[in-house]
Amino acid sequence: MGSLRALFRAHPNRFLLFSAIFCAILGIEIFYWPGLAGFAAIPKSLGLRDNPLTKDQLAQVLADSTSFYRFPGEIEIPDHKKPIQAVVQYSFDPKLQDEMENLFRTYHPDYGAFVAVDATTGRVLSMVSYSDNKKVSENLTLRATFPSASVFKVVTAAAAIEARKYSANTVIPFNGSNHTLYRNNILKTNYTRWTRYITLKDAFAKSVNTVFGKIGAYSVGPEELRQYAGRFGFNRRIAADIPIQEGRAIIPQDPRDFWGLAETASGYTRENTMSPLQGALIAAAIVNDGVMMEPFVVQSVYTTEGAQIYAAEPRIGTLTVDAKTAAEIRNLMRQTVTSGTSHTAFRRFFTHEFSSLNVGGKTGSLTGMDPPGKYDWFVGYADSGSQKIAIAALTIHEKFWRVKSSYLARRAIESYFEGRLNYASRMNTH
Repeated sequence: MGSLRALFRAHPNRFLLFSAIFCAILGIEIFYWPGLAGFAAIPKSLGLRDNPLTKDQLAQVLADSTSFYRFPGEIEIPDHKKPIQAVVQYSFDPKLQDEMENLFRTYHPDYGAFVAVDATTGRVLSMVSYSDNKKVSENLTLRATFPSASVFKVVTAAAAIEARKYSANTVIPFNGSNHTLYRNNILKTNYTRWTRYITLKDAFAKSVNTVFGKIGAYSVGPEELRQYAGRFGFNRRIAADIPIQEGRAIIPQDPRDFWGLAETASGYTRENTMSPLQGALIAAAIVNDGVMMEPFVVQSVYTTEGAQIYAAEPRIGTLTVDAKTAAEIRNLMRQTVTSGTSHTAFRRFFTHEFSSLNVGGKTGSLTGMDPPGKYDWFVGYADSGSQKIAIAALTIHEKFWRVKSSYLARRAIESYFEGRLNYASRMNTH
């Protein structure tokens, strides 16, 4: 078994090719990932005999499988002359994938999803869809029925910083508590002795709804809120080699609808929805200086004869914000893990091996209905200087909290960078 693992690590393409041929001879289905189905095909001919496979064609082949969290190791590609048997090499990092699957099984939330991507290339490093007692068979990482909650504050902050010249230290007055949103505190602008003053950085880290509601209603407005929401993947199709359900942001047309704008901008609404994969891409854009790459789960595809017919190439998806704005948003997101809503989960994280990591995030929580339960988000990034990953963790709890998404995110970062940081530092000293 050890020699097989060594062969896979050294020559993954050759390992998958020989495995497919061997299994085909014996009449055995091949599985790339434990527990996931091993064969996929589509009904129409793609005309590939003389042309390489394209990303859109690959997405057609894999659509049905990946929508139900199955990643076939062998696929059949219909052709005008004769169907092509092919072997798929996926982009997942085996160590990280195993770690996250084990964590979800250990804590077994009612529902959960996790995505990690390489922010500079769009490579999907891990994708976990979990349902306790198998209540849902769909791939939850691709579903956009989940309220984005306060994660949408990233969009509002981006618009405020880039379009309205806010900074992390801009001071905003507000009335009310941190996590509520009341009409009087939005529609009335009276300042009293109970009025509080807070910087944008602290308001983001503590997820103060009234502050972001006021920014959306009175500073940013509907046009720019809609523009920046689109840049971060809402209300549009995200190009990928797998089908991603479109995220939604309901933004009022009327600039005088201050309450509606406040609900959207603060994320205090069930109408804003996104998929976990979109959440990871939002964080990826911020750590990648505003550039959102197209995500991919397929690294390469080979025919059983050994000919490569597909190879993933990094491709820019969207320019969300400029590099200066992205840096300022990272300032806000760092505050979340050092003194904000996820500081408990990251307590004593920045010591010893991980002290050099630049980590930031945004939490979000709201009660949702599809599926029913309390939704808990963490969307964030980790940057070692040479490697940048972005993550999104979502847990849904019907009655009892079993694990916080911030904790799962921390474990993911530790798993991925364990051993990599020491190696990188040794390389830099030579």
